[in-house]
Amino acid sequence: MEFVVETCKLTKCFHGKEVLHNCNIHIKKGGIYGFLGKNGAGKTTLFKLLLGLLRPTTGTVKVLGMDSVQQNVSILRHVGSLIETPIFYEHLSATDNLKLHLAYMGLEALNIESTLEQVGLSYTDTQPVSTFSLGMRQRLAIARAIIHQPRLLILDEPMNGLDPVGIKEMRDLFHYLVQEHDVTILLSTHILSEIEQISDKIVVIVNGTIVDEITMQEIQANYFGNLEQYFLEMTKEGLHETSDIS
Repeated sequence: MEFVVETCKLTKCFHGKEVLHNCNIHIKKGGIYGFLGKNGAGKTTLFKLLLGLLRPTTGTVKVLGMDSVQQNVSILRHVGSLIETPIFYEHLSATDNLKLHLAYMGLEALNIESTLEQVGLSYTDTQPVSTFSLGMRQRLAIARAIIHQPRLLILDEPMNGLDPVGIKEMRDLFHYLVQEHDVTILLSTHILSEIEQISDKIVVIVNGTIVDEITMQEIQANYFGNLEQYFLEMTKEGLHETSDIS
């Protein structure tokens, strides 16, 4: 069976403090995985480890069959990401920012117009990014994540700054990428209703430990469809031991 993400006993410490503990993940190809956790639970750290932006303290990470430390550059060619606040060349347009991004990756400047149209920025022309609203910048960050047609998307709070129309458009885009292009998406968001509408499976992180993976169908059956009730129960302090996600 092909896994797009595999971790084995993954642990990360900062200044002697354990931020992630013994995380074992096996994520199958296809679908949208929503990662839930309180602030500081370890979601962003986990995503950075998957991308090779951080090195594990102990344990291993494989993404698309490649080691995140040894084959980091190769992984980034096939993975799109949005982690924390996106940074752009402020004096350049959205088009020129994407051209530079593709040049940096050694790829031809293809699909720029269609990608900007997909994220609702086709009207910006030569407008410099410095004039963009927060929502427009987030749309551009998503465009940059998908421009090279990745097999895996890792998105940390992708709905930040988007209005309800923008959230709906990005949700539709993510579903389209999964259904039509066989992309696998890992995303985190604090908006429980958004996780509920977009995710096929939900992964819960508590104090650096993965404590559960569950489908929305299971939540509907066991928690009367109440994601908030489920999340509050799962994040009670001291309630869980490490769980393997498969």
